Amino acid sequence: MSKEIRKFQEILKQNGKFDLAYKFDKAEYETSCYDNWNGGLWRVIFFVDPKYFIEFSELGDEDRGLLIKLLDAMCFGDCGEITDIEFKINKNLIAETFEDVLYIFVDESGDVDFSQKGSKHYMFSFLVKKRPFKLHETIASYRYALLERNLKLEKNEKRLDIERFHACEDNSFVRERIFDLISSFEKEAIKIYSYILEKPKVNPEKTSDKASFYSENLKYAITRLLDKIGIDKDFIIITDNLAVKKDKNKQIGAIKSGIKEYLRSNKINVRYDIFHHSSASSVNLQIVDYINWAIFRKYEKGDTRFYEKISKYILDEEDMTKDRDKRYY
Repeated sequence: MSKEIRKFQEILKQNGKFDLAYKFDKAEYETSCYDNWNGGLWRVIFFVDPKYFIEFSELGDEDRGLLIKLLDAMCFGDCGEITDIEFKINKNLIAETFEDVLYIFVDESGDVDFSQKGSKHYMFSFLVKKRPFKLHETIASYRYALLERNLKLEKNEKRLDIERFHACEDNSFVRERIFDLISSFEKEAIKIYSYILEKPKVNPEKTSDKASFYSENLKYAITRLLDKIGIDKDFIIITDNLAVKKDKNKQIGAIKSGIKEYLRSNKINVRYDIFHHSSASSVNLQIVDYINWAIFRKYEKGDTRFYEKISKYILDEEDMTKDRDKRYY
C-alpha cells in the first residue's frame, strides 16, 4: 500500500470516518485525466479489497463527495483538480472467505455483593457481529500509538502502559477516543442486548450460591438473546474469564446444557461453542466492555453521556426485575 493511501486513511480518521479509512487497507490506485481543457480534470481509480467492493460501489453522495473533496485538497497523486473517483476490484488480492457464523461477545457489570454496600444493578451485555471484524486493526493500532507516545514524553510526564482497553480504568482522553471509534460502526454491523437485574429485588434464595447465580443468569440471558435475534446459524460465544472462579467446570457445563436445551426445544439445528478468554486477547471483548460500562452507568448513576454514543446499536435492554415490587434490602 502506498504512502499516499496511508496519508489519505489518516485524514479520513481525523475526520471521524474510521470505517471508510479501514476499507482502504491493501488498496492501490491510478489516476487519469479525463478532460484536458483548462489544466484538466482528474479521476482517481482505487483498486480495493474484493470484500469491500460492493460497499464502495454503493457509496452515498455525501461520502463520495467527501472523498473527492479530501483527495483534491491533499493533491492526491500530484494530480490537477480531482472531480471523480472510481472503484475496481484489486485482482492481486485473494478474496478472503468467511464462514457464515455469528459471534456473540459477553461482558458483565456490577458485583455479587447483595447488600447495601454492593452495586445497585447486575447486568450482562452482548455484542453480536459477523466477520470480517471491522475497525479491529484501527483499535489495535491506536493502542500501539499510545505506547509509542511514551517515547516522546518529558521526564515528569505520566507513561501509559496499556495492555488492553478497559472503560473504567482508561483515562478520559482514551475513553473518548475509543467511544468515537465504536460509534463509527455502521448501524447494521453490530447489535447489542442487555440483561439487567436490580439487585435488591432478587430473592436471596437465588443469590446464596454466587457461582450458580452467575451461570444461571448468563444461561437465561443467552437464551433470551438467541430468541430475540431468531438464531438460525452456527454461533460462537466468547466471554471474559469467568467472573466467579469457584466451580468453573460446573458453571460452563450449566451454561452449555441450557443452550443445548433451548436449541432442542425450539427445534433449531445449528452448531455452537462457548469460550472464556482474557479480554486482552480480544478487541471485541474490549469493545463490549466499553458498551456494557456505558449502559451500566445509565442504570447505576443516571449518566447517559456515553450511552448516547452507542444507543443506536441496541436491540433491547431488558430489566428483568422492573415489575417486581418487593425489595429484600
